Amino acid sequence: QLEGVALAGDAVASTRVVVGHAAEAIEQLLAGRPESVTVVPNPEFAELNNWWSLLRALREIDDDGPVAVINADLLADPAAMARFLRDVATAPAEGLLAVDLERQLTHESMKVGTGPDGTLSVIGKLGVDAPVGEYVGMLAARGEALRRLREALEAFVGRDDAVDEWYEGAVGRTAADGVAWAVWPMPSTDWVEIDDDGDLDAAHALVGAA
Repeated sequence: QLEGVALAGDAVASTRVVVGHAAEAIEQLLAGRPESVTVVPNPEFAELNNWWSLLRALREIDDDGPVAVINADLLADPAAMARFLRDVATAPAEGLLAVDLERQLTHESMKVGTGPDGTLSVIGKLGVDAPVGEYVGMLAARGEALRRLREALEAFVGRDDAVDEWYEGAVGRTAADGVAWAVWPMPSTDWVEIDDDGDLDAAHALVGAA
């Protein structure tokens, strides 16, 4: 991911990494990198889902973006990541989701449905009747889209029923309220979400092929 950020050049002004599990090891790795990276601690990583990690990062940023988000379990071709990060600045839509439109979907896929205009209508692992693809774990937001996303995430705070929410759920809520999230087509062969040993093997194969 940091290689992709570096390839994006001036398109990225600053980088933040939210750390929870294995925080010390991650901080040691970051300390040995040439890039300047700000660490955002998340001591509640084992108690609250990924919406809280994203919100902690967004609370460190006091402007209207653009902000790009990359899930920590995503391994992707750095060149593809760099293309996404560069496109963020020129995309006409204030919200942008990286979506694989070709990969076969499974019950674990974060599925994306779109409306007649091609923008996001629904996102989730369940309840997406006619998915067009899988959200790969990269998004960008600025302006009103970012403000509405912050509000949706803040609305989860302190709610017992929101402990296990995904930040993608907050994205879906903003889409339902009229925020236009555009789809950015992610190359299907260039990424893997690392959830288990099989995914790790696929990640090693992807790195070896690069």
